[in-house]
Amino acid sequence: MDAPPPARSAKPPALDPRREVRVCGLNACRALLQRRPDDAVRIYLVEGLVPEFGPALAGCAKARKAYHIVTTESLDRVSESTHHEGICIVARRKPPGSAADVLGLMRRHPRGPLVLVLLENVGNPHNLGAIVRVCAHFGVPALLAAGAEAGKAPFPPAVYRTAEGGMESVDVVPVSDAVAAVRGLRGRGLAIVATSSHAKATVYESALPARCLLLFGSEAEGLSAPLLRLADTTVAIPGTGAVGSLNVACAAAVLLAEFRRCHPHLRPPRAGRPARA
Repeated sequence: MDAPPPARSAKPPALDPRREVRVCGLNACRALLQRRPDDAVRIYLVEGLVPEFGPALAGCAKARKAYHIVTTESLDRVSESTHHEGICIVARRKPPGSAADVLGLMRRHPRGPLVLVLLENVGNPHNLGAIVRVCAHFGVPALLAAGAEAGKAPFPPAVYRTAEGGMESVDVVPVSDAVAAVRGLRGRGLAIVATSSHAKATVYESALPARCLLLFGSEAEGLSAPLLRLADTTVAIPGTGAVGSLNVACAAAVLLAEFRRCHPHLRPPRAGRPARA
């Protein structure tokens, strides 16, 4: 039986938002096709990208999945964004990580440098996506997202696009009880490092612990008092004082770059898990 021809329809795809997501942008789509090619349901792209994504399109044809070659204007409608960079993939969602996944990761890697991140009430999807991107760059295998908005799954398409492929290598774990999560990870040997613009010590005064959990709060309110009380160390990022604080994604980049400087031989555990039906 012949493979179906490429479709040129520009009709926005119907999808189940609980199980599927629109992934837009070159790097996000490249990472998805590299790590989870079978989870691509439909591909929409402009004609100029056909040579690069030819193998993926051939895979679609072999699996009798439609792919759509469309204009940029049509892709704006399909992706519901103008920031698609010429490609949009409707994909099955990567299941969110869980506390069991984090504990399993720690059991598999009981020694050597390890850094995890917990966000409290960082609900802006662009901030969350940017932090996931930073985590992927610096070898953070899991990010715990706590708070009414921050820990709400499924995560919107903006997180995937802003993460630039980082969602495929970092487990984002929704957390309902941040205090319990921090206590549990401390009990398994992670030092707790909080960030606050009011801290007296700066991040550069002493080396960050080789195995630690970094805590970041929202830009408006910072970390809550219960989480600050759990911290073994609270540090500030020094600056001129011309502005009150850094964007939370920028702060995460500074702390994680410093962790990498202190522990240059970090070999990040691979956090990705196969997608579940």
